[in-house]
Amino acid sequence: MNFKTKKINHKEPRIKKPRNLKKFKALTPILISVAIIFVLVIGIAKAVSNINFTVFLTAAGDELLQDGFGHTNFLILGTGGKNHDGGDLTDTILVASMDPEEKLVSMISIPRDLWIKDELIGNSRINEVYYNAKKYYDDANMGLEHMKGKIEEIVGVPIHYWAMVDFDGFKQLVDVLGGIDIEVEEAIYDPYYPKDGTYLYETFNIAAGEQHMDGEIALKYARSRKTTSDFDRARRQQEVIFAIKEKALETKVIFSKEKILRILDTLKSNVYTNIKVTEILTLGGMADEYSKDQINQRLIHDNPNDCGGFLYTPEREYYNGMFVLIPAGGFDFIHRYASLNFHMPLVAHEDAKLHILNGTKTGGVAGEAKQILQRYCFDVMRYGNAKTQDVLQTTYYYKQKYDENGKEIESRPASIDFLKTIMGGVETTVIPAEYEEYLLKSDIVVEIGANYTDSENYLDDPFVPLYYLYNTPSATTETTTE
Repeated sequence: MNFKTKKINHKEPRIKKPRNLKKFKALTPILISVAIIFVLVIGIAKAVSNINFTVFLTAAGDELLQDGFGHTNFLILGTGGKNHDGGDLTDTILVASMDPEEKLVSMISIPRDLWIKDELIGNSRINEVYYNAKKYYDDANMGLEHMKGKIEEIVGVPIHYWAMVDFDGFKQLVDVLGGIDIEVEEAIYDPYYPKDGTYLYETFNIAAGEQHMDGEIALKYARSRKTTSDFDRARRQQEVIFAIKEKALETKVIFSKEKILRILDTLKSNVYTNIKVTEILTLGGMADEYSKDQINQRLIHDNPNDCGGFLYTPEREYYNGMFVLIPAGGFDFIHRYASLNFHMPLVAHEDAKLHILNGTKTGGVAGEAKQILQRYCFDVMRYGNAKTQDVLQTTYYYKQKYDENGKEIESRPASIDFLKTIMGGVETTVIPAEYEEYLLKSDIVVEIGANYTDSENYLDDPFVPLYYLYNTPSATTETTTE
C-alpha cells in the first residue's frame, strides 16, 4: 500500500479553542496504543522501535501544533489521584520541547515549591495552582488550562499539549510492564515516607546499584524527598521515565497484545490529556527518530553554583511560615534558561567548555560571568584577566578543525549563538598566541569587552545582594570586640 507521508511544517501554531477534558477509550487500535503509552507517560519517546509502522502512523496523523521556532511543547503533570491526600496537587511538573528538524528533545523539571503570584485564584506554590483553579472554576478542564497558562508564564514558551497522570496509573503501568531496572546512584533511607491512607509514615530504603523495581517501589523512588531534596526527586523522576521507556521497548512488550491492552486499560482510567488520537499517530510516526542521547534533562533549583540554580529560599515569615522558592532577579533569568533549552537545543546538547577573560577595567567581570554562565549549564574551565584591559568588543575565539585530508570541517560551537544574546560581540578563529593553550581544554575563549560591561544588557549577578542581605548582621544585633 502507498501512503503519503505528512511533513510537519515550521510555522506559527494554529489557534484553536480549548478542548474538553477527555479520557482515552479502550477502542483505540493496538498500534495506536503503543504510541499513546509513551507520549502520555514520557512526553516524547521511541514508541515503535524496529517496527516499520512509521509511514502508516504519519500518514494517518494530524500536523502538530508548533511555536515560532518549529518546536512542539508538552506539559507533563503527576498527581496523587483520588485515593491520596492532596490528590490534585501536581507534585511532578515537567516541560518537554521537541525539535523535529534537529531530532532533539529538551526537558525541564519545575520544583513544586516555586512561588507563583495569581490575582485571580490567589498566590500559592506552583503545585497548588491546579487544585485552586479547579476549585475556583468548578471545572477540571479549566483548572488545567489555568495551570498551563501559569507554566507558560514561568518558562516563557507556549504549551501546546498537556497530560496528567496519577499515582495509581503510574504504579499499574510499571507493574504491567513487569517492573523497571534503574541504576541507583546513591542509597536512600527515608523513614518519613507517607503511608497511603493514613497520617503515618513508613520507611523507604533502597541500596545503591542496579535495582529492579515494581510499581510500588518505583513510585517511592520517584517521590521520596525527606532525606534528599526536591531536586534529587526531579532527577529520579526523569530516570524512572527513561526506565519505563526502555522496558516497554523490549520486544516481548511491544509484541504482547495482552500487555498492550492492559496498559491501555490502565491509561484510560488514570491519564487526562488534550492530545488527539490523530496527533498521537503523528508522534508515533516520528518516534523512532529519537533516542536517549537526543533527550536532554534539566532542572530549576536553588544552588547558584550549578546548572539551573536560579532560585533561592526567602524568609518564611513573609510567606505565612511556608517553605517556598522564588527566582533571584525575577523570572527573566528563567525565561532565558528555558529559551536556551527549548529554542536552542543544539546549544543545550553541546555542553561547551568555556575559558572566560575580562578585557575591561571593571573588576570582577570574569568571575561574575562565570557564576551566571554556570547556571546556564556551561562548563567554565577557568577565568581571569585578558591580555589587555582595553578590549572594546567581546570576542569568541574557537579553533578551526580539519579532516585527515586537511579540509576544513564544521567547528563553530553552537553555544556562541546563545553567548551573543547576552554579551553581543564578534567571533573568530584567529587566535592570539597567548590564548592558544586555553583552547587545549576549552571549546571557546570568551574575551569580555566594554560593549558588554558598558551596556544596559549587562547581567548583574542577583545572588550577590542576596548574599549580603542574609550574611550581614542587622543593626540591632549585639556585637562584642576583644
